[in-house]
Amino acid sequence: MASGFERFRDSARELGVSVEPVRYPAGTRTAADAAAAVGCEVGQIVKSLVFATPAKLVVALTSGANQVDTDRLGELAGEEVSLADPETVRGATGFAIGGTLPFGHLNPLATWIDEDLLAYDIVWAAAGTPDSCFPIAPAQLVAASGATPADFAQRQEREHVGRWLVDNMPRGIDLELPDRREPDREVSLLGGD
Repeated sequence: MASGFERFRDSARELGVSVEPVRYPAGTRTAADAAAAVGCEVGQIVKSLVFATPAKLVVALTSGANQVDTDRLGELAGEEVSLADPETVRGATGFAIGGTLPFGHLNPLATWIDEDLLAYDIVWAAAGTPDSCFPIAPAQLVAASGATPADFAQRQEREHVGRWLVDNMPRGIDLELPDRREPDREVSLLGGD
């Protein structure tokens, strides 16, 4: 059987995708590692994540800066989703986790692409092995993968949780902040002696 990298080149050729793959000197374990290896932003890394529903598998092409909101992805898929196990991923796509292509899978899979990836001129996706990737324009990636752009990324709170608590605290409660010029006062737990 051909290697994952060879199958990647064959799939790209069949789809008419001109690629210039890059091999890392050592594999990468995270999107941040991959971004550092190719010299791009973490958000430009395409994570090809395979999720299982009770009836099928789906792919979420996700920005390296984002996590998948499984509730939103489940709404898109029409069923609850969970991350597929490594054997299932390899059986459906022909590639191991970490090297899964965004296209050219053994079985056609419904695919969505994180809208955040569309903001870049170039993104970087796995090229069949955990130690290789290739640059591609997002529009070309959408065409090759048949992906539907969607908003399924988890949105992180950008404000500090403490600020949220203060803003949402019931009115009429006065907070006494410690005077930092004085030594810390002893604190007792509610209901304690």
